[in-house]
Amino acid sequence: MNVANGAAKGRETKPARLHLDDDRVWLPARVEQDATYDILLNDQHVWSLQPARDAAGPSGNQRVEWPSALRRYLRGHADVAFREHVAGTVLATTSHVFGDAADRTVRVTDQHGNALILDKWGRLIRPLASDADELVDELVERLLEMMGTILQRTGLPVFLCYGTLLGAVRDGRFIGHDNDVDIAYASAESHPVDIVREGFRVERALSAAGWKVRRGSGVRLNISIALSDGSVRFVDVFSANWVEGVLYIPSDLGVRLPRETVLPLGTVTLHGREVPAPHDPESVLAATYGERWRVPDPSFRYDSPRSLHRRFNGWYGGLITGRKHWGRFAAAAAGSVPDEPTPFARWVAEQYPSARPLVDLGAGTGRDTLWFAGQGRQVTAVDYVPRSVLKALRERAARRRRTGPKVSVEVLNLSDLRAVLAFGARLSRSDEPVDLYARFLLHGMHRQGRDHVFRLASMSLRRGGFLFLEFRTRQDRRRRKTFSGPRNYLAPRRVRSQIERAGGEVVFQTQGTGLAPFRDEDPHVCRMVVRWSRDTGGATS
Repeated sequence: MNVANGAAKGRETKPARLHLDDDRVWLPARVEQDATYDILLNDQHVWSLQPARDAAGPSGNQRVEWPSALRRYLRGHADVAFREHVAGTVLATTSHVFGDAADRTVRVTDQHGNALILDKWGRLIRPLASDADELVDELVERLLEMMGTILQRTGLPVFLCYGTLLGAVRDGRFIGHDNDVDIAYASAESHPVDIVREGFRVERALSAAGWKVRRGSGVRLNISIALSDGSVRFVDVFSANWVEGVLYIPSDLGVRLPRETVLPLGTVTLHGREVPAPHDPESVLAATYGERWRVPDPSFRYDSPRSLHRRFNGWYGGLITGRKHWGRFAAAAAGSVPDEPTPFARWVAEQYPSARPLVDLGAGTGRDTLWFAGQGRQVTAVDYVPRSVLKALRERAARRRRTGPKVSVEVLNLSDLRAVLAFGARLSRSDEPVDLYARFLLHGMHRQGRDHVFRLASMSLRRGGFLFLEFRTRQDRRRRKTFSGPRNYLAPRRVRSQIERAGGEVVFQTQGTGLAPFRDEDPHVCRMVVRWSRDTGGATS
């Protein structure tokens, strides 16, 4: 090779200058639209993207917004690199000071200093790659123990699936940017009702063996495993079942694969241990991730059809929809929302005094729950946020019980019709009628969820009692907000129409500003009081 050619090659491989600001990154001029690229901050891989899916603008001038989960970390100096993921070639670099904070260094870590990375759902997670080898070995040992528990106590074959199977087959180890473990058991049933019953049998078996279990749906469990360093890792346990020749593994796989693809089980190597796996893991992975499954892609996202998700929800119900967002929201708000009751709670108590039990739907931080209890009412707080938030509310409620009425806390997903009907049946058979209280709940739900709230009210309030509603209206869309988050700004006339179709009668309605001020926010809201029975008892307005 002559010197001139060598120099030219060296210039070609030198990284270009990366252009970015505090809001966005401009991609290098020549990128492959279907390839995966990484963003590194101070040599830490924090984000992966695919131009065709994630970038905006014409080819040669494409840009991506900094993900919302990363933004609060973007303050200080950072050396930024844009890297091709598979080959590891750095295509462009730059240095940038975010937020005019030159005296700081950008670090994307948790409170213990562990590196975080953006996952396919847009959340920052602590990847398995950050764990020491001895912790990974411990996790694999506990995983095998858990799989043995299911097999021994239920007789159901258990195997690796999804990303855990992918990492084992491709590299013999966990995928570095994963943060949990996926396994499935091969169902012995073929009808959705029987499959759900079987799922509860698996849960009972795991709980009886001492595993910490949280249910996500009729066929999905989440197990928390505490490791020796005090950290916690999670294992998702799915049902793999065949219905009319189609293999379903919620919530993203529904393909026509015969049982022989999975059973009898084989094994794969995972961090030096032989672990149960499908009989033909390559076929399962191709059906799950496509024919390019062997190419690493940390930006991968499932493109499951909506019809599949609707089928899963109809067959198996679910406690997952929106829970992660509202869990983060409640956890963040817990330290900044005051303990005193909202103006709406005070208004309800003044205008509609009652000794009836009250059910606080979407209780959140529990500020109104505990205040109503302090006024002498028996209150049930209903929400479906993660255990940490519910635990805090339960602890506060327990302290309240020593000095006042009983407060109970229940986990309920109002988007799950099965759960709503079961809860409504319980309330309809309670010793006395109840009131339902739903502040700032409706605008955080889709129409189906609102229909479920009114179905619950129809079941619960036929003997008396009221449904108290306060929600954001369309006039609030452009007004200042203290907290960000997805909201559906509602037209009161349409909400009223939904209520009337469910058999309810709106007996009071008002709307405007000045009703729900918080800090420097004064939202435009609507208040409604609804009944399903003429025998309400205790109303003064």
